Amino acid sequence: MEEILRGNQTLSGAHGTLWIDNLKCMEVSKIESKVIANRKEVQLGLSVDSKITGLKGEGTLEVNKVYSRSAEILRNWKKGKDVRSRLIVSIKDPDAKGGQEERVSLDNVWFNELALAAFTRGEGIGETFPFGFTPDDAEYESEIK
Repeated sequence: MEEILRGNQTLSGAHGTLWIDNLKCMEVSKIESKVIANRKEVQLGLSVDSKITGLKGEGTLEVNKVYSRSAEILRNWKKGKDVRSRLIVSIKDPDAKGGQEERVSLDNVWFNELALAAFTRGEGIGETFPFGFTPDDAEYESEIK
């Protein structure tokens, strides 16, 4: 019998959770992480194919401004320290197939850019943190099947 999929079983970001170094980040508004394949062109006869020569991890974390999250990172950078973090991203939507959870861990995360001060009068304040990570240190801890 063919499985029937319903619209309510699609995941919603409203149920996403982020932990940074084992501390729940309540003010997260968006996170995106991806692995990019670095490729080299390989010509085989007249066809141009490609070969993966490396993997690169990068992403962006956006938060609503509640804490001075940039302060500790800046202090470390000024001392010449490149402190690394661990991010865990979970989506556990109650309507997901079988109530399952998708959980991804990213270790060896470094931040690439800090916004020190910014605001627009009359608007909420958010911060964006571009980051990188080594794909060898990324894992699906649980998958929705």
